[in-house]
Amino acid sequence: MIETKYYVTKQGLQKLEKDYQQLLEFKKKKTTGDDVPSIWHSEEVNPDYLAFQEDMSLLEAKLVELELILKNRELITTPPKKEQNVVHLGARITVKVDDGQVDEFELVGTLEASPSLGKISNESPVGSAFLGRRVGEEVVVSSPQKTVYRITKVKYVSP
Repeated sequence: MIETKYYVTKQGLQKLEKDYQQLLEFKKKKTTGDDVPSIWHSEEVNPDYLAFQEDMSLLEAKLVELELILKNRELITTPPKKEQNVVHLGARITVKVDDGQVDEFELVGTLEASPSLGKISNESPVGSAFLGRRVGEEVVVSSPQKTVYRITKVKYVSP
């Protein structure tokens, strides 16, 4: 089975690790002490216990997902100086759209993508079209309509 790589920035990794630790602590609190309902309530299974089991299953699934991401993560780093004119993950790209509008994108992994914040995924049609391109190049993306971008600037912010 091919493992998926999860590309994350240093800040994104810190957030994932923090979320994972918080969920572990939450699980520990919920599974120890008086919070655990008893399985039997008279002659029927206690509905509180069933709800607790369902919550624990969801929590465990989230923990497994985070463990997989943390195990298969790859940190986005700044490329060597001679490669900084090429678009790689972590690049902040300034583009001029064919209608004259100027946009700025940061190319990140899917976990941190947030188009409203200008962070686009390397797996999105626009993001993947920019990978490997240089300043001055035109990039044509047809999703869902054809748009032509001209890369005017590529910048890397040190992590």
